[in-house]
Amino acid sequence: MQCPHCNATVDEDTIFCGNCGRQITPLDPGQTVISYATQSDGSSAATEISRPSPRYRPSPAPQSQRPAQVPDKPRQVDTPPVPPQPSSRPGNIRRIALIGVLVLIIIAGGTVGLITLLKNNPTSAVVTSHGTGQVTFFDSQNGVGNTGALKIQISGLQAPPAGSQYDAWLVNDTNERVIPLGTLVAKSGQFSLNFAGSVQNGQPTNLLGAANRLEITQEQGNVTLPTGKPILAGIFPPLAFVHIKHLLFSFPTTPHNIGLLVGVLNQTQLLNEQAVLLQAAVANHNTNAIPCIVQSMIDIIEGTQGAHYQPLAATCTNQNINAIGDGFGLLGTNAYIQTASQHASLAATQTDSTDNIRLHAGHVEIAMSNLTTWVTTIDQDALNLLNTPSNAAKVQEIVTLANQAFNGDSASGQAGAATAYLQGQMMATLPLVPVS
Repeated sequence: MQCPHCNATVDEDTIFCGNCGRQITPLDPGQTVISYATQSDGSSAATEISRPSPRYRPSPAPQSQRPAQVPDKPRQVDTPPVPPQPSSRPGNIRRIALIGVLVLIIIAGGTVGLITLLKNNPTSAVVTSHGTGQVTFFDSQNGVGNTGALKIQISGLQAPPAGSQYDAWLVNDTNERVIPLGTLVAKSGQFSLNFAGSVQNGQPTNLLGAANRLEITQEQGNVTLPTGKPILAGIFPPLAFVHIKHLLFSFPTTPHNIGLLVGVLNQTQLLNEQAVLLQAAVANHNTNAIPCIVQSMIDIIEGTQGAHYQPLAATCTNQNINAIGDGFGLLGTNAYIQTASQHASLAATQTDSTDNIRLHAGHVEIAMSNLTTWVTTIDQDALNLLNTPSNAAKVQEIVTLANQAFNGDSASGQAGAATAYLQGQMMATLPLVPVS
């Protein structure tokens, strides 16, 4: 169509001429347009014209056909309503369940990893002990009268982890000295260890004087000191142990501070040897040797404090008879037999004494009573023979009683010095219990 005012060609639905700007067709109801009119100063002013709403919204003209000087007015587009959202609770439940599953997987994986780590790292796997055992003490091969060896026997103890072993140690908490005893050996469901003894400064070590406790630890590799966790341990009862050491290790007033039962053992052995020499001298009618041997036996029995103690004459030394004992004596208030009996009793009556200590201390006291009877008779017979060397009637009795004093009377079952010494070592038997 053409604009009736300027004859310019316009579209059929054009309301205003794009050439002259005049209205060409009437407005539809509800339609709003913007009319630009030229002002006196040459500028354009916009005027908004409204009418009732139309039945439809016409499509906008192509960009090329729109007047260049009439820009489109921005239209505010209503925001479409937000549809109601479904509740987030089911999603949260699923999310929480998923997290829970993941946590369980992590925990399970961590547990498996920890078990694997413990299997692959023996030092971190420590045995919980339910075993028990005991330690027995006896003489080493390095010397009689020296409690330098021991034996450990343990039952009910599970095997150590792969790569580990059980080691035994004697520990002195006073001077922090440790004696390594070796590695326990498993056999027939039990663990055991035999320690033959050690030598320090050329002398065999008395184990009872070297430590106050023994412990078993779980170790890995070759170690010289206990570094692993203690599994079993045994501690000597401190009050009773003082007197056990007096019997077997050291006593302050004896020669060289030897133990009391050690002195009993040594001196009765020497007395028995002299009795054998006396029997030979009598059989050979060696009248010069007989008084020397008899005086030797009296000196051993009574000691330097005895009423009949006498140094041996030079003629005795010429016949190689020079044994007079260590001077402490077997009989007498402060001599070996009575003092040993007293300290066995003291060990048994301490507040921390055990049934084991009391049992074997009683046997020591019985043996000391036997010795008192036998050695007293020997002393009397020797004095009689010293006064009448030609009267050999009591020689056989001397020989028999001297042997019993050392070895005991096998016929009657009466204990002598050797048995008393072993009973003293049994007083030191140490129980091993689990370490909590």
